Amino acid sequence: MCRDMELIRSLLIHFEEYESFAFEKETLIEGYSKKLIDYHLLLLAQAGFIIYEADRSSTNPDRLIRVYPFGLSWAGHEFLDLSKNETLWKKAKDKLQNTTGALSLHLLKQLLTSYAKHELGLEK
Repeated sequence: MCRDMELIRSLLIHFEEYESFAFEKETLIEGYSKKLIDYHLLLLAQAGFIIYEADRSSTNPDRLIRVYPFGLSWAGHEFLDLSKNETLWKKAKDKLQNTTGALSLHLLKQLLTSYAKHELGLEK
């Protein structure tokens, strides 16, 4: 399965707007399959972007089977705050895609930070 940064962003927005602090048993995002969403929730958990309850493997407790998210972590809020501006998001995503052919989370975050600093006049 491929990582979809648009889905990552949509999930972060979804959990920022989530009104409860109880875990969400089934997360739905229009246009995406349950299987793809579940995979991306695992990625968000691995990245430390969400707070969650987990189903773990009985033979390997380090292996996450499924996560049940109930909010964003500090890191999730930080990344979402950088990616909320649609213009900066598109600019950073397009720049990375056209330059490297991929969307590395680390580089995307650095580029979004750089663009935000430039917008604030903190970086030339």
